[in-house]
Amino acid sequence: MFSCGWHITRDGKDVYSRRFRLYAAVFGRLAKLARVVDVDDQVEACRRIFASDTGWTVVRGSDLEEGESQGLPVWSRHVGDPVLASNLTRRVDYAQFMVEAVDDDALVREAPAIVGRLTPSALAHAGGPA
Repeated sequence: MFSCGWHITRDGKDVYSRRFRLYAAVFGRLAKLARVVDVDDQVEACRRIFASDTGWTVVRGSDLEEGESQGLPVWSRHVGDPVLASNLTRRVDYAQFMVEAVDDDALVREAPAIVGRLTPSALAHAGGPA
């Protein structure tokens, strides 16, 4: 089980807004210069995980907020799916998703992107994973 940001793609079918790509490029460079985070290291780690023969799950989280649980987050295989548009998950629900994913065979060798169950985009696009 590994957690990473939405900027990681497994199959190249994720769709990122121009604004997000610009933010990621600027933040990634600044974080690397400040020696806080190296996004290239995350990308390489995920590349190795995806190429591995072992059972793995890489959870791509959204922005996190405090608050009471809203229930297990909704997920999609691809960033850009309208269900993920709200880009917000409660911290407690993110943790719950990670714990539940350990025993969910449907998530083995998947890289789900998640969003809070009660966010506007999840409610508007209720259904299964895309």
